[in-house]
Amino acid sequence: MNTKNVVFALVTLSCLGAASVHAQAQEPKIDSATIARANKPILRRGELIGVLATTGIAMVFDKKLLNTIHDPHDAFGRSVSDFGNALGNGVYVYPTLLAASIVGKVMGSRGVYGVSSRALKSTLLAGVSVVVLKSLIGRERPFLHDDPFKFHPFNLHDSTNSFPSGHTTVAFALATSFAREIKGTWDDVLFYAMATTTAYARMHDNRHWMSDVVFGAGVGILSTRFIHRREAKLLMGKSVLGASVDF
Repeated sequence: MNTKNVVFALVTLSCLGAASVHAQAQEPKIDSATIARANKPILRRGELIGVLATTGIAMVFDKKLLNTIHDPHDAFGRSVSDFGNALGNGVYVYPTLLAASIVGKVMGSRGVYGVSSRALKSTLLAGVSVVVLKSLIGRERPFLHDDPFKFHPFNLHDSTNSFPSGHTTVAFALATSFAREIKGTWDDVLFYAMATTTAYARMHDNRHWMSDVVFGAGVGILSTRFIHRREAKLLMGKSVLGASVDF
């Protein structure tokens, strides 16, 4: 990736962070939103079934969908992919959020620190979850083999593992974290639209199957829900042991 795209990604992340900080400039407090977040399940039965079903359907049509989206000669698609890849790349995301967290802490701004640190923890959890899942499942990337059902479980070589998409997982964790900080429909649309460009980029570049990015998005959202629920419980002084699952 060239310097222009790296700078563009960093500026974009900074703008997203600034927007979320603006929405959370007040001191953290225990209000109705915090109480609801602390007691809200991080996963519901319908959501789990929906993600698994969508992933399964995508897996059936993975090869056809990838052949439709993957186009190395598409200039516009290449530009979108450059942005999407940067947005979900931990090499750019983690340092940016860490720097914002440190700045917030040093300046004594609990709003800046809270928003940045929650996003950092969410994306880190998402990233770790992906590493574990990829190693256990060991699905081959599409550029290595055109069979979407080729698996080598317990494979520790991340460069060859495809399921789920790490970039997509991080991008959706980031989008979900920022969306939870700002109460507004259009903000949510913007954040998730940007995360979707990461999913598109991974397929456009022939790095992942559709089912990889679908499941990755689910893991990213779930990771952020867990972190935000945990933070709310800590603020309220409640136990954070166990994950709330509504079945």
